[in-house]
Amino acid sequence: MGTGTDVTAMIDRYERLLKRAPLSIEGDFAILTGLLQDASKVNPSDEEALQAMADATYAANQSALNVRDWVKSTCAVDISTGLNIDPPRLPTTTIATTTTLAATTSTVVP
Repeated sequence: MGTGTDVTAMIDRYERLLKRAPLSIEGDFAILTGLLQDASKVNPSDEEALQAMADATYAANQSALNVRDWVKSTCAVDISTGLNIDPPRLPTTTIATTTTLAATTSTVVP
């Protein structure tokens, strides 16, 4: 992310996703969203704040892995890039087959 606008857009995106996150992943997604919010406020000149951010990032690693795995298995998307990483899932279709019975006729000849 190159600008403050990019950072704000990313945080807004994660906040919108968090509002829609299913309960099974909501806690982990909240941790990542909070991490992004905190990172956006860190003063890069403050070594203590940078270290605290690094520590928080390491602590959030399992949540990041959980979210990544959930998004990949549910949406087939790499959340860090937004790119499809697996072929999109296609709904299975059932094609009904019909069986045609040929009518047989017999002619009786006297």
